[in-house]
Amino acid sequence: MAVLSANRVLSGSFAEIWVDGSRIAEASGIQLTVQLIRSDVQIGMDVDSKIIGWRGEGQLRLRQGFSRFFDVIESAGSGKDVRVTITTALKDPDSVNGEEERYSVDNVALETLPLVNYAVGKVNEQVIPFRFLPGDLKQLSGIRVTEVA
Repeated sequence: MAVLSANRVLSGSFAEIWVDGSRIAEASGIQLTVQLIRSDVQIGMDVDSKIIGWRGEGQLRLRQGFSRFFDVIESAGSGKDVRVTITTALKDPDSVNGEEERYSVDNVALETLPLVNYAVGKVNEQVIPFRFLPGDLKQLSGIRVTEVA
């Protein structure tokens, strides 16, 4: 059984995010989720389920320091559906064996682009939801479960 001590718990403070190869310095968080779509299957009196598809969704959170993604809006206005590639790296110095967790996903479709969202006395933060095909998601590296002292 793997043993985990508190210092091995990963902190998002050491994460980095790139969009189309450019580091997003003002990123404050990201979430990538794959939802398994299931359909009920009845066998006798039991109702189980079978995976019939999957969907990828996510959110990119930014502390606004730059004007980003207006080009996506301009392209949409002319009928073009611009897609981006998102790459993430979680490089906590205390991770087991110094390993890092990295993912990349191509063909990301941004859904909502907040342009104006100001409030006096608050840091401007933007939340940008997006979709992707789970088949385009790649794990570039992971942190393996090992016996840790």
